[in-house]
Amino acid sequence: MFFVDPETYKKYKDEVLRLSNAFQVNVQEHLPPEKRQRGLSDKEIAERLGLEERVVREIRVVAERDVYPLAEWEQAIAFKDRACRAFARHGNAYVFKYRHELEQEAP
Repeated sequence: MFFVDPETYKKYKDEVLRLSNAFQVNVQEHLPPEKRQRGLSDKEIAERLGLEERVVREIRVVAERDVYPLAEWEQAIAFKDRACRAFARHGNAYVFKYRHELEQEAP
């Protein structure tokens, strides 16, 4: 097991989450291209913040669990399951033509 010092975690948690894919707000299609930014990999974040990649990964993983409640993780898993099943039935057409199936199957 690997543990990050609590002070290091507190110091870098918000910045690691902001730079990662944890909050996917910068890649939305409605944003103009000059404002879009992809999330950085753990290695890229580590280089930017002057940390070890392993430290960044631990901070990100723990912080994601701190930020998102268990119910949200469960909803994401259920949505992905429904989306995969719809894709298996309809291919890419499910995104537009059969999207209502995903919404109807929601718990």
